[in-house]
Amino acid sequence: MPDAQLVFIGNNRLGACIFPDAGNIITVPKPAPRGWLSDGKHPLKTAAGYEFTLLLADDNLLFAVGNNLNGQLGRGHSNNDDPDNRVPRPVTGFGLERITLVTAGYGHCAAVTEDGHLFMWGRNGSGQCGTGTAGGNVLAATRCDSGALADVRVVFVACGGFHTVALTSDGGVIAFGHNYKGQLGTDNNIGQSTPVRLASAALAGVRIVGCAAGLNFTQLVSKDGRVFATGQNRYGQLGTGNTTDVNTPTVIKATHFGDAPVAAVACGGNHTMAITRDKGKLYCWGEGGYGATGLGHTDNATTPQRVVGALADVRVVRVAAGFMHSCTLVQDGTVYAFGDCPGIPKAGWQGTPQPLQQGALAGDITVRALSTGCKAVHAAFITGKPPTEPGFEGDGGGQVASMIKSIELGKFGNAVATFTLKF
Repeated sequence: MPDAQLVFIGNNRLGACIFPDAGNIITVPKPAPRGWLSDGKHPLKTAAGYEFTLLLADDNLLFAVGNNLNGQLGRGHSNNDDPDNRVPRPVTGFGLERITLVTAGYGHCAAVTEDGHLFMWGRNGSGQCGTGTAGGNVLAATRCDSGALADVRVVFVACGGFHTVALTSDGGVIAFGHNYKGQLGTDNNIGQSTPVRLASAALAGVRIVGCAAGLNFTQLVSKDGRVFATGQNRYGQLGTGNTTDVNTPTVIKATHFGDAPVAAVACGGNHTMAITRDKGKLYCWGEGGYGATGLGHTDNATTPQRVVGALADVRVVRVAAGFMHSCTLVQDGTVYAFGDCPGIPKAGWQGTPQPLQQGALAGDITVRALSTGCKAVHAAFITGKPPTEPGFEGDGGGQVASMIKSIELGKFGNAVATFTLKF
């Protein structure tokens, strides 16, 4: 494997950027210090939460660093004053199972293994770890197989503010956690500490192959490229053309995407990003504050709007949304960022896409994976050969459906996915 370098920008107050002595804010992309990985090993993927970061390496070790107030580092405790939290250490509880996907929310985390098992840890105040009870913290990675997760194969997972959405190999959707805005899509507003399968009429016969979770809302992507939204809609983040909350998956009109099928979505706190399959066009909607939608203004958008400017004629292949900012990866390996985040160039207003080509990302350096943190913003990048096709991070570089097909055929191999869905 070619050498891969881990690069950070943004908030480092609790050591989420692996720089214990670099100060609270890293304003220029900076490479992580070497030594946190064994010789000859490389970072594969990152997932960034609220002032903490998950790092998956090619030796099947999942590291965590930063904020541990809710046990989200998976170290068996929630002592946030332990200076060792600022040093990457392996998450405990996995045994010999091979990890294929990791994601982080506000204070809870999830991982999927090669066998389709779902592990959860961290904050569980709303039942977002799927343990069957709400309250307290889960201090080590714990297999979640209760309720609707019994005897199913999980292939994808997203962690939102206080809820979790998991996808199964048969295209089903399972959700649990906070639901006061209908973000679980269960046709009601009742929280669920035990995983439940969505039985909405809108999803009858629909195969869901990708998902994203924001603060209090959820986006689902079907095999045929349609997008379904549920939850809070105060800022238009559902993309349904109004600001009315819904508690059942509601389809976004395909015309808003130029009738092109959608390859992937990402949810920030109150905004959504989407890229289309063929041409990798970028669309954003929802809360426009801080310029996080990249539309050149701070107004809210209730339907998907095409992001142009520097991205008008390029092919976007990956997206990641933070609370006040967004990052995109284009086909040539360049990262573009917009919104309010340390490290985003201020030469032009940050509400329009800006190339992040400074510091450790200057010159001909290309990026192959990215993730963004929430609330107190930070972002992480892994350098290397970029993916060629629009899609979810780590879906094999193609359509989201191909990942599902590979799993069904027992050929998932060592592919790794992250979905960093923030608030």
